[in-house]
Amino acid sequence: MKNLFNDENGFVVSAELILVATIVVLGLVVALSEVRQAVSEELEDVAAAIGAMNQS
Repeated sequence: MKNLFNDENGFVVSAELILVATIVVLGLVVALSEVRQAVSEELEDVAAAIGAMNQS
């Protein structure tokens, strides 16, 4: 039982995985923000083009 409580073999792997996961999540947040901005700009362009159509 004492060996089980003193075993720290998985600690470094867990800390590394948490660090990598944090960096990946931050990257995804930035990427999704940029995608949202690009889609919004494209929809504004489409709306402007539809608004500028002359149906007469």
